[in-house]
Amino acid sequence: MRPQSIPLAVFLFALAVFAAAKGTSAWDRYLERSAELKKFQDRGAHREQDVLKVLREAGVFEPIPSVGQDGGHASFASGFRAFKVRTYKGLWLWPLRYGVVSSEFGQRWGRKHQGIDIAADTGDPVYASANGEVLFASDTLRGYGNVVIVRHDQRTTTLYAHNSALLVRKGQKVRTGQTIARVGSTGRSTGPHIHFEIRGSKGPVNPRKILPEKTRF
Repeated sequence: MRPQSIPLAVFLFALAVFAAAKGTSAWDRYLERSAELKKFQDRGAHREQDVLKVLREAGVFEPIPSVGQDGGHASFASGFRAFKVRTYKGLWLWPLRYGVVSSEFGQRWGRKHQGIDIAADTGDPVYASANGEVLFASDTLRGYGNVVIVRHDQRTTTLYAHNSALLVRKGQKVRTGQTIARVGSTGRSTGPHIHFEIRGSKGPVNPRKILPEKTRF
């Protein structure tokens, strides 16, 4: 509560300074431990086929015509289901407020790393990076541990793996910045972190090309 003797403008300025200082100290705390945190990442490569199976069953893939045996057209994804948001054009946020990127998108151990790993403390909140609908929230994908998959438009999904706890369920609508899970080390993991992916119509894309650039990650 603001003391009556302190002008509102001064009080709000003090709050802003305090919040900025608190944020800086949190980042500093992670940076001081960066050498340790950079060891926390996926333990081996994930089985992408399991994720693709979830996406196919959810109808994310659009039908692509191919010639059938009878000379007509068939589709490898006849179960495609249109999403009410055709192309998401809203706000994107990083899935963690603080942390250390321990593994970037790209080649790793002779295979392509489909996302980025962000190390943080167990129990830290994991946020939905954009508005969407939860397609999957379970621990049944081999190696991913407790994982959430969110659909944002007809072609775009995000994945958040290795969580200690899941706070959303399949079919639930989520908003940008909503807490959907807690950081953990479930599945094939060397320590507390999240494996984060963004997928479009052509497969995984580097999250750094989508998420805000002005960040300390």
